[in-house]
Amino acid sequence: MHLFKKQQHKTHFLALAAVTADGRITLDSSAMPEWTSIEDWEFFQEKLLGVDAVVAGRSTYEAARMYISKRVAYVLTSTVTEPRTEGTVTFVNPDITDLRALLGKYSRVAVVGGADAYRTMFDLGLCDELYLTIEPVAFGRGRELLTETKNPVRLKLLSTKTLNRAGTIVLRYEVLH
Repeated sequence: MHLFKKQQHKTHFLALAAVTADGRITLDSSAMPEWTSIEDWEFFQEKLLGVDAVVAGRSTYEAARMYISKRVAYVLTSTVTEPRTEGTVTFVNPDITDLRALLGKYSRVAVVGGADAYRTMFDLGLCDELYLTIEPVAFGRGRELLTETKNPVRLKLLSTKTLNRAGTIVLRYEVLH
């Protein structure tokens, strides 16, 4: 008689981010970035087709509400004391919610920004891959991709892809845990 152990499901987390050549994700977090290329937007949409849910910070959600509210989404915010669902969007406080358990029912989850959401997910070990689009523009100021992480984020480059003649590139990294 053979006893089969049920295969444990592991959610695959990927972070999708666009940065300037000097590592900034935004000058103004209240609006969608207008400095990214159409090729990056197409790449981003293509990657989102393969995920079951997205995670975003409150400012990112507010800026991209019309896009995010059309899919299963979790918005990280400190303004709720328990998960609150509105349509397909659930607002959760990452300081008091077990995100690993909450998101564990999905096969693939994409983290789409902003900086606080990236930091939270990296700090919790909930990122397996990072797709980093680098646009050929520099702000010299603005919000950085990652700040104040608990530990350094160790990455292994898996691939590079040039998206256009202007020099927009996508770097695909494995996050080393």
